[in-house]
Amino acid sequence: MEISVSNETDTPLDCRAALAHWYSDELGRIAPGQQLTVTLWHDSKTGVLNLMNAADDRMPVEAIWCASDAARARLDLPMTAGKATASLHFSCKSGDASGLSCVTASD
Repeated sequence: MEISVSNETDTPLDCRAALAHWYSDELGRIAPGQQLTVTLWHDSKTGVLNLMNAADDRMPVEAIWCASDAARARLDLPMTAGKATASLHFSCKSGDASGLSCVTASD
């Protein structure tokens, strides 16, 4: 599954994956107006999304967060068994009340 995140704010965003067992992994920094794309492996039997490390170990992803200096937002990932969509696109925008909002294109 391919996950892409567009930064539609005027500040850089740092994105991280929260992994099982209290670990996290940096996914990348997104400059304003740019996009980050990562690939996750989906287990259709369990619904778990995995990030593969350098040794090709599956690291279960519990959440993806993107943050600026002032705010952060959690990306809503589908954790369902069965067939998953091949790709998801999130758009991150600044909001007066919410700080930062990252929603899928269909939201």
